[in-house]
Amino acid sequence: MTMNKILFNGDSKIELQKVQDNSVDMLCTDPPYAYSFMGKSWDKTLPDTQIWKETFRVLKEGSFICVMAAPRTDVLWRICRDLEEAGFDMSFTNIEWVYHNGFPKASDTSKQIDKRLGVDREVVRKKKSGSTSRAYQSEEQTTSGVHYETKSNSDLGQKYEGSKLGFQPKPAREIIIVGMKPFKEKSYIDKVLNFEELPENIQRTYPLIQTPKPSKKEKDMGLSDNIPLKQRAWLSPQSRTTSEDYTKVSPGHERWLTQPKRNSHPTIKPIKLMSYLITLFTREGDWVLDPFMGSGTTGLACKLLNRNFIGIDYEEEYFNIAEERLEVSREELIKTLKIKVQGELF
Repeated sequence: MTMNKILFNGDSKIELQKVQDNSVDMLCTDPPYAYSFMGKSWDKTLPDTQIWKETFRVLKEGSFICVMAAPRTDVLWRICRDLEEAGFDMSFTNIEWVYHNGFPKASDTSKQIDKRLGVDREVVRKKKSGSTSRAYQSEEQTTSGVHYETKSNSDLGQKYEGSKLGFQPKPAREIIIVGMKPFKEKSYIDKVLNFEELPENIQRTYPLIQTPKPSKKEKDMGLSDNIPLKQRAWLSPQSRTTSEDYTKVSPGHERWLTQPKRNSHPTIKPIKLMSYLITLFTREGDWVLDPFMGSGTTGLACKLLNRNFIGIDYEEEYFNIAEERLEVSREELIKTLKIKVQGELF
């Protein structure tokens, strides 16, 4: 089965007006969280509520929505409020994505003190990157995949070693908000009688999926030289052997560049995660909508699962990446994810 896809590069509240009423079977998306994540302008505010209202219009009655959100209470509350205002029934259990890696959102008190004082921090240990159970990290990663654990050389910094500015521990999960466009039938049984039986592979499901973040190979899959290589800057406590790789910010705090990669989107979700959600709430041939498409992961999951896809993104850079990624064949997807049949995804 060949996946049908419709892609728009523009503002979702405008582009969605081109989609017919009651024509889409599911919303599966990862919208901005209003974090200003990594200083990105598109993440400074929550989505315009008009986008959710347009989404409500194009979805069929009884269609489910899966909206990614941060575990922070304020973010969850605001997104749920906006979805309910748009008309969605939000009386459902959320799903959790557990991934066990990430970095703390709260600033390290000791490091901030040393930075203010202009004091170099002492490197006490270095190790290769890997998962850890510590909720807070005093480590920073370099381009070579090595973590440096540091300690303060100032009396004041040592006093606050391990302390964080606020309570934002190292994230190990994200929330998938589940909702539904209400239907006219009198009960769920009346609605269910209009459907076929559940596929065997989703009869045993739980409101939690544990899968790692995507690998570089998965992120860059299908991208050609048309998409330029990019690097991101990170802070590191130690100098490199060559000065071309960093710019000095303050003593002991250099800004490092990551390894070059083509998919520059900072919040890419794994194909396995989006496949799980799409499998739960759709069947082959259904249409899935993602009005915050990013680099196209939801569309790749649709291709893998023989669903059709409507994707929209405002940022031309990410749209171009998604457009190329979505040209990858289903066979290559299966090979990259190392699966043989759909059931092996989960």
